[in-house]
Amino acid sequence: MYSKVVVPLDGSELSEQSLPHARLIAGALSLPIELVEAFDVLPPAMHAASAMFATERMLEEAQTQSGHYLEQVRTELVGMGYAATATTLPGAPASAIVDWVGDDPDALVVMSTHGRGGIARWALGSVADKVLHAIPNPMLLIRSAAAKAAAAIELKAVMAPLDGSTLSELSLEHAAIMAAALKSHIVLLRINPDAELYRQYLRPTARGATETAESDWAPVEELVEAETNDARMSLERAARRLAGEFSFGGDVAHRILESRNVAEAIVDTAAAEQAMVVMTTHGRSGINRLVLGSVTDRVVRHSDVPVLVVRQAEIPSPAAIEQTVQAADTPNFSGASVQPA
Repeated sequence: MYSKVVVPLDGSELSEQSLPHARLIAGALSLPIELVEAFDVLPPAMHAASAMFATERMLEEAQTQSGHYLEQVRTELVGMGYAATATTLPGAPASAIVDWVGDDPDALVVMSTHGRGGIARWALGSVADKVLHAIPNPMLLIRSAAAKAAAAIELKAVMAPLDGSTLSELSLEHAAIMAAALKSHIVLLRINPDAELYRQYLRPTARGATETAESDWAPVEELVEAETNDARMSLERAARRLAGEFSFGGDVAHRILESRNVAEAIVDTAAAEQAMVVMTTHGRSGINRLVLGSVTDRVVRHSDVPVLVVRQAEIPSPAAIEQTVQAADTPNFSGASVQPA
C-alpha cells in the first residue's frame, strides 16, 4: 500500500523523534526511507519583502549544510540495514514538502509536530499542520512535546476511532497494515453521546417549543440503547471487513464509550490501550456522529501516542458504498476474533 516512508527533518533533535517510528514501519513493511529537509535562508515573515536579499551564496551554504546533515542521518540508517536516501529541498518548508510528496500519494509521511524555531530553522509544528491539510498522503504525526513520555510507552495496539460512516472506515486498511507491522491487535472505538446530552438536545424547549412535562420528552433511554446497538453492529461489521477485505488475522477488540468530549475520550483511551491512533480527517456530522476533521486536529495536538491521519481522497459512490456494506455484512470466518468491551 505504501511506496516509501518520507521523513521531513529540520536538523533538531525534536524533529528526529519521528525516526524510530519511521524505522519500525520501514523495517516491518520492507520500505525505503527518504529523508528530506527544506533549506530556507529567510523566516516566513520576511519572504515577501526580503527574498531579494537571499543571495546565491547564502542559498548554496544552506543547501550544503542541509546536505551534510541529511547525509549523516542517512549513513546511520544504512548502517542499521535500511534502504535510505536524502534529498534537500529549496524553498519554504511547508510548500517544498507538499510539492515533493504530492507526486507520490502512496508515500507515508512520518513527521514530528515540533522542531527548532528561529531564523535558521523552521517551526515544524506549523509546518506539519500545513502539510497535513495540503497533501493526500497518509501522515503519521508524533507530538515531540510528549516525546519523552511517549518513548517510555511500548505500543501494544492500533486503535481506529469510527463513527459508523463509510468515510471514517477509510482508516481500516491502514489500521490493518500498522497492526501487522507492530504485531499487535486492533481496537475499534466508538464514542456515543451520554444520556444527559440527549436530554439537552431533545428537550422540546431546546428546539424552541414551549415548556412541557419531562414525561413528554423523547424516550432518551430507548435512543441511547438503540445507538449502542447500532454502534455494536457497526463495529462488528468493521471487524469483518478487517478480516475479509483487508486479510487481518489478528485479534480485534471493540470499545463503546459515552462522552461529550470525543477528542478527550480518544486520547484517554489510546493512552490506556497504549495504542497508535489511526483516523480519517472527516466523518459524518451530527448529534450522534463524530466530526472527525476537528476531532483529529485536537487528538494530534494532545495525544502522547503517534497518530496516523488518513486523508479523505474521494467520496465513494452510493453503489460502491452499498457493495461494501453488503460484503461486510456477509459472515467471514478467516481468523480474526472480536472481543467485547
